[in-house]
Amino acid sequence: MKHSKFRKKQSDKKQNNVAPDQRILPVILMWSVPLILSIPAVALSIMGHYSWAASLTQVLLPMGVMLVLLSVWRRVGITTLCLLPFMALAAFQIVLLFLYADGSIIGVDMFLNVVTTNSSEALELLGNLLPAIALCIALYLPVLIIAIMITRRGWGVNSPRRRMAAFVGCLIAAVGTLALATSLSSERSYKIDEDLYPVNVCNNMAEAFKRSYRTKNYYRDSADFSFGVSSERPDSIREVYIAVIGETSRADNWQLFGYDRFTTPYLCSMPDSALAAYAHTLSESNTTHKAVPLLLSTLTSDNFGKQINRTKSVVSAFKEAGYATDFISMQARNRSYIDFFAYEADSTVFLREPEPGIVNHEVSDIDALPLVDSILRSGHGKQLIVIHLYGSHFNYFDRYPREQAYFLPDHYEAASQAQRGRLMNAYDNSIRQTDHLLVELINRLDSIGCSGGLIFSSDHGEDIFDDERGRFLHASPIPTFHQLHVPFIVYMTPALRSSNPDLWMAAKANEVHPVSSSASYTPTLLSMAGLLTEKADSTKALTTINYSAPEEFKFLNDLNRAESLQDAGFTSRDFTLLSTL
Repeated sequence: MKHSKFRKKQSDKKQNNVAPDQRILPVILMWSVPLILSIPAVALSIMGHYSWAASLTQVLLPMGVMLVLLSVWRRVGITTLCLLPFMALAAFQIVLLFLYADGSIIGVDMFLNVVTTNSSEALELLGNLLPAIALCIALYLPVLIIAIMITRRGWGVNSPRRRMAAFVGCLIAAVGTLALATSLSSERSYKIDEDLYPVNVCNNMAEAFKRSYRTKNYYRDSADFSFGVSSERPDSIREVYIAVIGETSRADNWQLFGYDRFTTPYLCSMPDSALAAYAHTLSESNTTHKAVPLLLSTLTSDNFGKQINRTKSVVSAFKEAGYATDFISMQARNRSYIDFFAYEADSTVFLREPEPGIVNHEVSDIDALPLVDSILRSGHGKQLIVIHLYGSHFNYFDRYPREQAYFLPDHYEAASQAQRGRLMNAYDNSIRQTDHLLVELINRLDSIGCSGGLIFSSDHGEDIFDDERGRFLHASPIPTFHQLHVPFIVYMTPALRSSNPDLWMAAKANEVHPVSSSASYTPTLLSMAGLLTEKADSTKALTTINYSAPEEFKFLNDLNRAESLQDAGFTSRDFTLLSTL
């Protein structure tokens, strides 16, 4: 026993006598960090549509550079800790690839979504990202723990080993550089700041900061904006218009547009002569913080990036015409242009805004009706009510009361292909809630007996594991048909239809044409109310016989540039679905 203890003490003494620069952990760290940080680049190369040269570039060039950096100083633990921001970006990229499965990098909009998404939305999504988060923890937490430990103990890597690492790193970087030269010379569209990970991600993060700065200056930049609106109708006529914006409601799941389930029974029960429905409608954005401002302004994807900070919403146009304006949001404030537009109204309410002392302030879209009733009772001669719904935003089964669950079972343990049937039941139940709300609003307009109408479209759609791509949710840099195909309906009261039959005839005649919801929502609303302004393109109004349908659909990409659907990443399957409309 004594001999055993003696041998252990001798072994411990030998171990403690090992020089700090001869420890194995710093060496392992030096070689493993570049490999671990390159995992997102490897995944992007596999999942994305990259040439062999571009794939080699984004895997080998950053890996070689990082290995060289780690070989510069013996205190490799400190160098590793300095790479912490890149670890955070790598973890973010892995989560994004897990979420969208489309091979896209962290876009500008994704960084902005982190800022504009409220805490309740984030918590709802968090449970479905646990596998990806667990993977990131398993990859990067041990690295950080080892880096902190060897830094505190002063351990490092000796010169011979660092020289070897530097040589290998330079060799890898040289191969990556050759691949980069090949990409630049053979691919016209290849750009380092857009196609080389992680340079493109860092560039997108910088662009997100720039946009956030511009957003903060919105009130200063838009102060002089005016619609210069005029009205074709006398002030003595009472008019009420309700503009409803859905959330994450895709037209694919609307019975009104050919879906084979009873998701819009109320709207489908209305006579065809009372409702205009546009099946061939696409949004120009799949992100809420851009899609809603597009709907509520006279901007399109062609000029959004340059003019959004200097424009105001249709709410201000109606105010200039003497309308009393109200904005009801079923969402929480998110510090974006949606908030700015909302506060243009005479009265603004965010019903999902957390209240002091209340942890979870849950509301349903149908809770907007008492507020609408109160507004209508105010007796103003001309009124505009804008309602921004929470609609069909994930988690779907939280969007309707339990007793109104029509499609069952609607409870799912997690968002996955295996749970698609339950996910779809819950999603369809949320569409039924929107259907119920819209008809209740129409009934209120009819009960007043005034001239007026209702217009509805959703900001964007949603992927729900629809095919082998396994795509889920929305807001990905690469859109799909399901993310852009949205419902669009127009209703006019009997009084408006009888006094302006040309508007209604045009609205019905244009049902067969393609529609960009982003381009047509505000012009149609202005046309219904007889409001004229040079800021709006009247040929995009669905209530005019001179309606000009889009020659091709466009998408407002992550860099706020308008591009064709093909350039945006639409696949042959997406175009096939589009052709069936």
